[in-house]
Amino acid sequence: MILILKIEHIAVSSNSEEKADEFFINLLNMKKVRSFVVSDDLMEKFFNIKKEQRVLRYENEDLGVEAFITDDKNQAQDKFTHTCLIVEDRNKLIERAKELNFEVIQVPRKNSDSFYLFLKDFYGNLFEIK
Repeated sequence: MILILKIEHIAVSSNSEEKADEFFINLLNMKKVRSFVVSDDLMEKFFNIKKEQRVLRYENEDLGVEAFITDDKNQAQDKFTHTCLIVEDRNKLIERAKELNFEVIQVPRKNSDSFYLFLKDFYGNLFEIK
C-alpha cells in the first residue's frame, strides 16, 4: 500500500505575473520564491504542448503553488476541479478577497448557520476555503 503523506505543490494557470501575485501574495499571503522556465521539449513530454513555459513558485510553510503564466486572455475551462485550502480566519479572507475584487461564492449549508465558501482567481481557478 502507498500512503500519501502530504501535497508538495499544486499547479494552476494565470494570465500574468501581476494577477498571480495579486492572488497568492496579496490575498493568501504567500511568498514568491522563484521564477523558472520549462523548456519546450520538456513541456511537450509532460503536457504534449511544445512551447517554452514560464512558471512562478509561491510558498508558505504548508503549501507550494506553481503558477504557469499564459500571457493571454484565456480562462479556465474546467468548472469542477478545485483545490481546498484551510485558513485561519475565513471572514477576514472574505473581506480581503472582496477588497481585491476576487469572486466570492458563499452558499448556505442546509439547516445550519454556516456556509460553503469558494474563491475564484482572475484566471478562473476555483479554491474551496475551510
